[in-house]
Amino acid sequence: MQRLASATRSRRSRLPPAVSIAAAIGLAGLLWAAPGPDRKAVERGRKLFSDTQELMYPSCAQCHNLVPEAEEAERAAHLGPGGTLYGSAVRAGWRNLRTYADVGEAAQVCAKRWQQRKRGLSAAQRADLVAFLRTHAPREPLPRRKVQEQPKLLEDFEGGDAKKGKALFVKHCMGCHNKRDDAISVPLKPGKKRKEEIARKVRGYDSKRRFKPGSMSYFTNHRLPDEGLRHILAYLGR
Repeated sequence: MQRLASATRSRRSRLPPAVSIAAAIGLAGLLWAAPGPDRKAVERGRKLFSDTQELMYPSCAQCHNLVPEAEEAERAAHLGPGGTLYGSAVRAGWRNLRTYADVGEAAQVCAKRWQQRKRGLSAAQRADLVAFLRTHAPREPLPRRKVQEQPKLLEDFEGGDAKKGKALFVKHCMGCHNKRDDAISVPLKPGKKRKEEIARKVRGYDSKRRFKPGSMSYFTNHRLPDEGLRHILAYLGR
C-alpha cells in the first residue's frame, strides 16, 4: 500500500505543465461564472439611495451615510439625522426605535413616512436597494443593531458661537433644511425660531418635554454634542 501511494504521488508530481495550466484555467472559469451581484439591480439601488427621485421624493443619502459606525464621525461627509446604513443588509434584524425584519422593511416605513410615497417602495425597488446596500457591508453577518439611545435634552442654551454654528448647520442640517421642493426639505432661516424649540426638535422632545422620537432624534448627544448644538442655536435661534 505504501508503494502504491508513493507511485501515485510520483505520477501526480509529473503532470505535464499543460495539464496544470488547463486545470488553473478551468478553476478560474468556475470562479468567473460564480453568481455575483446583479449589476443592474445594484445601479438601480444606488440611484434610489443617492438621487432625489422624480424631483418629488428625497433620497436616502439626505439622512444616511454608508461609513462603518466606528469611523462615521471622521469619514462621513455629513452626519444626517439618520445613522449609517453600512452593514444594514447583513444584519440579523434591523432595530432603531423598534425592530424590523430587515433593512428592506425599514426602508418601506421610511418611504411612506418621511419620503411621503403613498404606496411606499415596490417589491422590486426594495430588492434593488438591498442589493446596493449589500455592496456596502462586511462579508460576515452582523448582530442586531442596538436600540437607539434616548438623547438628553439640552437645558443651557447660552455660550454658542454663531460662526461655528453656521458651519455645523451646513454639515448636519442642510440635507433637509434647504430650498429643494421635495417631501422633507424645509428651509430654516436664522432668527425665526426660539432656541428652546429648536433644541427640543433636535433631541426629539415635544412641547411638554416628553420624548417623542422624530426625524431628528438620531442626533443623540454622542452624534451632536451639546457644545455643537449650542453653536447651532447661536446661529439659528432667537
